[in-house]
Order: sequence, then C-alpha cells, then structure tokens
Amino acid sequence: MNVEGVRQRIRQLLGLGWLPRNHTIELWRGASFGHACDGCGSPIAVNDRACLLCGEDWRLFRFHLDCFQIWDAERNVDTHVERTA
Repeated sequence: MNVEGVRQRIRQLLGLGWLPRNHTIELWRGASFGHACDGCGSPIAVNDRACLLCGEDWRLFRFHLDCFQIWDAERNVDTHVERTA
C-alpha cells in the first residue's frame, strides 16, 4: 500500500464530500466480504480485516483497517490550515 497515495485520495474524497467527516457509527470490524475499500478503492480481500461504518445519511463505508486509520486522522484535520511537508 502506498500510504501517501491513500492519504491524498482520502483527502480528495473528504473534500468532495464523498467520505464523511463526522457523525459515523462503527458497525463492525472483522473479515471482509470482498467489497472495495472506500478509502483506497482497492478490493478488501476476504482474509483481510475490514471496518464497516454508517454515515449520518445512512450510507455504508468500508475500509481496510489501515485505510480506516488514515481516514480517521484526515477527517479531523483542519482544512484551513496549510500543511507542511
């Protein structure tokens, strides 16, 4: 996994409103059912651990656990603060 690439993708999806920033309910963590990850877009293999969330609009979001951790950190970043590399 290219962590910085995933981070950039998640930032973009957050900016577009395609991923939630708040008001989520963690429904489940466990083995995947083979769905695509809403963070990186890659399939979550059936033997990989995954996280399933429900957004405030009742949409479901599926993440690899690593992608979930990146999303969780990025959703709380103040978008008005300029980042330094």
